[in-house]
Amino acid sequence: MRENPPIMVLAEETPEEVTFRFRGHRWAVATLIPGVALLWLVRHLYLLGRSQTWMLVVVGVFGLLLVYSSVYSATADQWLTVSGRRKTVRFHKKNLYGRVEWEKAPQEFQSIKVGRYIRSSNWHITLVDRDGFELYLGEHAFGAFTLERAIQVAAKVSQRTGIPVEAPNPI
Repeated sequence: MRENPPIMVLAEETPEEVTFRFRGHRWAVATLIPGVALLWLVRHLYLLGRSQTWMLVVVGVFGLLLVYSSVYSATADQWLTVSGRRKTVRFHKKNLYGRVEWEKAPQEFQSIKVGRYIRSSNWHITLVDRDGFELYLGEHAFGAFTLERAIQVAAKVSQRTGIPVEAPNPI
């Protein structure tokens, strides 16, 4: 099983380069607060002795997963820079499990796909390399709210690299 990194959002743009980043600190806060609240609730209910053990275990495990997600996100550093000047795509990811860095030429990518996943109301922008590995880009943490905006974000990468955009026709 291969890990697909989370959505990186448009962070910086110049005429020569565009950079996408994973906004880990926002996600860390968003998961830390409910995680700590659930763990506090489990402790409180345990001390009162009014709850069944299986329920406390389920809620506690979920709280621990949220806190783990918070720690993971807070320590994650991930970005993708597309350079029109150098005609390269550079990727960097560092997290609890290690570091991955690479630089590839645009010819090593097959396309930039714009589409929706099953039951999703948001549009996703996916940079797909020749091996089938996918990197998710977007204007915010959920992709893009409209097809037009998703195509605009994909076009920013395509204009600098020449990687073709595959998108449904707007209705």
